[in-house]
Amino acid sequence: MRWLPHVDKDGKSYPLHHLHPIRYTLAIPAKDHRPETVVAVHVGFGMHCFTKKVENGDDPGDRYCDDREARTFDRERYELSKKLASIARELQQRPCAFAKDENFVCLDVIDSYGEKRRYGVFFNIKRWAGERRGNNAVLVVIQSAYCLDPKKPDPCGGRIGFNALLGHALRGTKPTRPRR
Repeated sequence: MRWLPHVDKDGKSYPLHHLHPIRYTLAIPAKDHRPETVVAVHVGFGMHCFTKKVENGDDPGDRYCDDREARTFDRERYELSKKLASIARELQQRPCAFAKDENFVCLDVIDSYGEKRRYGVFFNIKRWAGERRGNNAVLVVIQSAYCLDPKKPDPCGGRIGFNALLGHALRGTKPTRPRR
């Protein structure tokens, strides 16, 4: 997914090249008689990382569309999205948790004008093997990222490490969601 810049009604351009796909490698340390595994991690970023659902009163000049949906360009999400490539590269060191459906979440605390806010980064992960990619490749798609409403419940449904998620993706298995 390579996103075109958003251009508002005043002609101001908001480039989105920081959300073009990235690739990096990391190692899953040896454990339980398994050798170290080097994994190629391919990361894509969804439109919900810089847009929000269309609401009454939104400026039609802020519509952003792809072949599946139309949403409203969100300047706060856009500014925060500039952190996503770094967050994606640090998932192995960050606490992750189960989220809704087949998604997982990583929370980051940001300082927005002197106030601490929780930034939820929602992603899914799957094995992405192929002739060019090899057997130890995964695709992480960051579906959405936004500041969480402090009045709503925490989206985390039990912790899971990113290395465990990588292992499940490479084996083609699904991690067991903890009981609530």
